[in-house]
Amino acid sequence: MDLKKLTWLLEGLTERTPGARHALVLSRDGLKLCHTASLDVDRADHLSAIASGVQSLAHSASIEFGDGGGGVRQAMAEFYGGLLFIVEAGHGTHLAVITDGEAEPGLVGHNMNELVEQMGEHLTTPVRAGTETA
Repeated sequence: MDLKKLTWLLEGLTERTPGARHALVLSRDGLKLCHTASLDVDRADHLSAIASGVQSLAHSASIEFGDGGGGVRQAMAEFYGGLLFIVEAGHGTHLAVITDGEAEPGLVGHNMNELVEQMGEHLTTPVRAGTETA
């Protein structure tokens, strides 16, 4: 899937999800793949690094306290003024969305999962040389 179409899909996600402000797709190791126009390049890079860190911490928690499989379906952080949602979007790829504080988490999660179903098979990021597969 080309990045133009992927960006268009991300824009559609933020438009149809009340409270959604920003969306981006990132690799497991924090490399930003594409993002909505509401994020400039520096903020998109910053959000990508944050989302990668949150997802990594959730992965560690799942290994220690989950069923041992190390899988994370989604992670969410609530902060003053907003929410951060992160879901798996394909092998080695994640979708992150920032919303305002009034967004309905169930609807955000539903819309994110619908989008992942539409584009998930196209969002496999191969492991880069010298990185772990965790």
